[in-house]
Amino acid sequence: MTHLDFLLTEQFALAVGAAALAGVVRGFSGFGAGLVMTPLLALIYGPVDAVVIMMITVLIGGLQMIPGVLPFATKRDLAPIAAACVFATPAGTWLLVSADPDVMRRAIGGFVLVSAMIMLKGWSYTGRRNAKIGFGAGLVSGFANGAGGVGGPPVTLYLISSDEPAIVKRANIAVASTLQAILTVIPMAAVGVVSGDLLLRSAALLIPFVAAIVLGGRLFSRATDRIYRLTALWLLVAVGLAVAFA
Repeated sequence: MTHLDFLLTEQFALAVGAAALAGVVRGFSGFGAGLVMTPLLALIYGPVDAVVIMMITVLIGGLQMIPGVLPFATKRDLAPIAAACVFATPAGTWLLVSADPDVMRRAIGGFVLVSAMIMLKGWSYTGRRNAKIGFGAGLVSGFANGAGGVGGPPVTLYLISSDEPAIVKRANIAVASTLQAILTVIPMAAVGVVSGDLLLRSAALLIPFVAAIVLGGRLFSRATDRIYRLTALWLLVAVGLAVAFA
């Protein structure tokens, strides 16, 4: 049995489907890759392996988006979020590796479902936008990212509620997602859950993930702001339901 035998398994075929779906969502909306990929992979590999694979795949695969979106990103929104994640992510990682896997899998699905429903209800942050609020969103997001790879919603709700056009929102969310992935992989490597086998699986999923990001980006160029928002959110509802009650 070789290290690459996993490529011929039914589990990996399902993982490819999850990666492709996550890539389309990421390329289309700028967020949601972890919200789609992590709960689906948790059904296949378990929550810890799912978060590791997703984070490495999203980090490396998502980097190709950054040069295109970076000119539209706003540093005043991203800096406090990144600073907060530095503190909160390791605490979430500790919970992920110490809690019951089945409980964490359902918690991940439930978190995705609740987050999507809140956004579909049209709730948006309408208060002041400053470094303190951004830091608070980053704390919640960093903890959720470390605990289940689903830290996107708090930051997304904050960033998507701005008065900026969709292209700026998408850029901020894409850059924030990449920063979160970097800050999540580091503590995971520190606690020893990033194995050679998981690195191989992540590398193998990069091709379908990156190809799907390109497809999603092309779909975004043809979509209205309303379609951009609703398509991503309804997909997250479906994923959350499937995983929380599986």
